[in-house]
Amino acid sequence: MKHFFILLLFVSCKGLCLSDQAGEDPIVVAASSYLPPYVIKDNDSGIQLEILKAAFKSQGISNIVVQYMPNKRVEQQLLQGKVDIALNFASGASTNIYQSEPLLRYQNVAISLAEQNLKIDSIYDLAGKSVLGFQNATNFIEAPFKSVTRILRSYDEVVNQEAQVDHLMKGWVDVIILERRVFLYYLEQYKQTAEIKPFVVHPIFNEAPRPAFFNSEVLKDTFNTGLGQIVESGEYQAIIRLDGTEYAQISSHELRK
Repeated sequence: MKHFFILLLFVSCKGLCLSDQAGEDPIVVAASSYLPPYVIKDNDSGIQLEILKAAFKSQGISNIVVQYMPNKRVEQQLLQGKVDIALNFASGASTNIYQSEPLLRYQNVAISLAEQNLKIDSIYDLAGKSVLGFQNATNFIEAPFKSVTRILRSYDEVVNQEAQVDHLMKGWVDVIILERRVFLYYLEQYKQTAEIKPFVVHPIFNEAPRPAFFNSEVLKDTFNTGLGQIVESGEYQAIIRLDGTEYAQISSHELRK
């Protein structure tokens, strides 16, 4: 019983220290600059950020600062201990990097113009085509995608995913590869100023869970507890139900209602 009391006291003190530290120093989150509706830089919002903030808020933590950067730099900053949390981290959990429960699941897809009449039923059907992916896609998307990029007519990646929609609609590439909600968001923006051609969505990739990555196991556990609480309360479902086109028209205040 004595040992149990000491252990309980240690855990309680550790949790209190985390809360005190969070009250004084911000928790720094690294996120991609171009990932709406999951991350929206203009108002520090988006589906993933709202889930993250809501989970921490349920644990009494609200001092969160988001830093925006390309995916590759996100990884570097986390590994160097310059940020506390990374929302996109292709390397996965490793020594001193702790992976949370999934915030949500991404569905990467290949998209082509209907007029091209392309038959794309598997990753291998991309062979011989010009493809434009998002930055670091070869590390985020499952095998054999990375090896298949070597037999494409051309392959490139962009940080700003809005450019992917523009390149596709102008016929500059055969196929773009990006997450379904991200595509819907940018498509909604694009059609305000340009013509949208009929397109075909090819669901050739597996659904991918998206956890957050932490340089503190205590912080990760705190987040997981909060995530469980907002799922149970229904707040999580209120955030996740929005797709790209809906999210573009809703404010952070309305989202939290």
